[in-house]
Amino acid sequence: MRVLLGLLLALGGTPVAHADAIRPDDPGYAGQWGIVRTHVNEAWSAVRGNARVTIAIVDTGVTRLPDLAPRMLTGHDFVNDDDNPADDNGHGTMAAGVAAASGYNKTGVAGVCWYCRILPVKVLDAKGNGGYDTIAKGIRYAADQGATVISLSLGGADDSKLLRDAVTYADAKGSLVVAAAGNQGSAQPHYPAAIPSVLAVGGVDEHDRRYSWSNYGASWVNVTAPGCNAAQQPNGKIGQYCGTSSATPFVAGVAGLLASTDPRPSAAAIRKALTGGRVDALRSLAALPYAGDKTKPIVAFGATPTRARGVVTVTAAAADQHGVQRVQLYAGGKLIATDTSAPYSFRWNSAPTTANVPLDLRAYDRAGNVALVRRYVRTDNTPPAIKVYPRATSVTARATDASGIARLELVVNGKVVSRYAGYLRWFGIPKKARTVVVRAYDRAGNVRAVTVRR
Repeated sequence: MRVLLGLLLALGGTPVAHADAIRPDDPGYAGQWGIVRTHVNEAWSAVRGNARVTIAIVDTGVTRLPDLAPRMLTGHDFVNDDDNPADDNGHGTMAAGVAAASGYNKTGVAGVCWYCRILPVKVLDAKGNGGYDTIAKGIRYAADQGATVISLSLGGADDSKLLRDAVTYADAKGSLVVAAAGNQGSAQPHYPAAIPSVLAVGGVDEHDRRYSWSNYGASWVNVTAPGCNAAQQPNGKIGQYCGTSSATPFVAGVAGLLASTDPRPSAAAIRKALTGGRVDALRSLAALPYAGDKTKPIVAFGATPTRARGVVTVTAAAADQHGVQRVQLYAGGKLIATDTSAPYSFRWNSAPTTANVPLDLRAYDRAGNVALVRRYVRTDNTPPAIKVYPRATSVTARATDASGIARLELVVNGKVVSRYAGYLRWFGIPKKARTVVVRAYDRAGNVRAVTVRR
C-alpha cells in the first residue's frame, strides 16, 4: 500500500496576528495567527521547549535551514537507505518548521517548540509517495531513537497491520504518535491517524471552524489545530502551509512543550491533556499532572511607579508551566492584596509614609512552589517645605523636598498668575492683590500652600 501526502499550499492571504503575550521578532510571525489563537504565545512565558525532548518528523526529509539545523539530529533516509534525510519535496521541512523552528532569532518563523530537538526521518519520496512498509520502518526507527513525539503528516484510506504494529511498538517505547486526519473532507477514517492510540489531528481556521478539506469524525479525530501556518520552504521562502499536514506538527510542537515540563509527563498524560476540541496550549499545560513539580513560577513587576504618593496601582506578570494559582503583593512585609487571575493588578495605599518601601511580589503555582521578586519604591506623602520673603510689591519663595521640587506657583485673588519650574523664584505682586498665596509642588505630586502676609 502506498500513501499520498495531503498537502495544501497557499502563498497568499496571510492573516494578521492579534496582540499577544510574547511577540517574537521572526519575519513570518505576523502570519502565524494559530500561535495566538491557541495561546501558545502565552505558554511561551512558562515553557519554550527542552533539549531532552525530540520531535521526529517522519515525512519527506528535512532541509537543514538555519532555523532548524542547530537542533537537528542525523536521522535516516528509508527511501534511499542512507543517513542523509535531505528533503527533495519541501513538505517535511515545512512540517519541521511549524513544530520546532527557533523563535526570537529574526529568522524564518517561530515554531511552537523552540528548544526541542528535531529528528528527520525520510519515508516519502520527492513526489510525496511512500509505502506503508517504509512508513512503519520510520516509526520504529524514531521510537528506537528515543523520539518523544512522532509527527506523521501523511496517511492513506486503508488500515494496515504493519502500521498498527509499528504504532504499538512506538507506544511501548514511550513515544506519542501524532498523525494527520487527512484532507478529503470526509468522515472516512484515515490511517495511521485512525489507529486508536494515535492522536488524530483535524484542521480548523482562525474562527475554530473546520476547513472544508479537513477530514472529521468524533469517533476517531481526537483534536483540531490551526490548519494554515506560516512555514519556510527548503529555499527559505516563507509561505502559508495548509492542510492537516500542517495542523499535525502544530500539535506535535505543543506536545513538545508539554513534554518539557517538570515532572516529565508520560505520553499518555500528554495525549490526555491534548485530546478534545481545538488545541489550547495553556489549557493542556494546566491539565498535566503536577505532583512532584519543583519548578518555581516566573513573576515580574509590570507598571510600577518609582515614586508613590497616596493610592497607586501596581501590576504584575506571572507564568508557570502548570498554571499560576495566585499572586500576592506585600509592602514593607505586610500583605496588601491577592489576585488569582491575570492580568494581575493591585491597589496600594502608600500613605502616610515617606520612605524607601520594599514591594514584594509572590507568585504561587498549583504545586505550592513560590517565587519572589522585590522592588524598592520611594513613597513620598509629605508636602514640600516653603519659606517666603515678602516685600511691598514682590515675594521671594524657596521650597525644599526630599523628592525635589517640580514647580512654584503664585496665586493672586484665587487665580494662578505665575508658574516657575524650580525651587527658588522671585514673583512680582500686582497692585490690586487682595490675597497672595505661594504653592509648591514636589515631584511626587504633594503640594503645600503658604499665605503671604504683607
